[in-house]
Amino acid sequence: MKKIIKIVMSFLLTLSILANSSCAPIMIGGASSGGLILVQERSSKQAGIDILTKTKIEEALFSNNYENLFSKIRVIVYEGRVLLVGTVSKEEHKNSAEELANKISNVKEIANYISIGKQGLVDYIKDTRISLELKAKLLTDKEVSEVNFTSTTENRVLFIIGIAKDEKEINRILQHASNIAGVKKVINLIVEKNDPRRFNK
Repeated sequence: MKKIIKIVMSFLLTLSILANSSCAPIMIGGASSGGLILVQERSSKQAGIDILTKTKIEEALFSNNYENLFSKIRVIVYEGRVLLVGTVSKEEHKNSAEELANKISNVKEIANYISIGKQGLVDYIKDTRISLELKAKLLTDKEVSEVNFTSTTENRVLFIIGIAKDEKEINRILQHASNIAGVKKVINLIVEKNDPRRFNK
């Protein structure tokens, strides 16, 4: 059931991303209500490539081992950088996931943070609460463009990936993350918009 919900949410997010043009301004709240205008740093073309890459990786996990890979591992792709997060029972499953992801085109680098062990329902609920709380904090911070970041939580370790306009924005996000109750560790995978790594083919 959790996997079905994630797939549906991923589909809705895909529609949302494709609706935006390259670096298009996104209005929140409407001009008459003094809403914020956010700029998406990732182009719509790159967002589409990332969605396709994510889908191909998930298809590979599904066809290779549904029970031990697809159902246990979350995949996030941002400008070709792949984040693998989840909890599996064996080291070989962790390695297999990375090997499968590495075979997919348009993958620039892989951050494999899959852990070995077990995750129960209580852990899942705690992780979901942490992720939702961070999203709420970023949405209400006028100095952060929340649209440029994606996060997920596993075993109370909070992972954040995306593009920041500068170091100040990164520090604000990390401060929000570290102030959330229950967070054991924050993994920062954010790059600044002028970082040369973004433009390496």
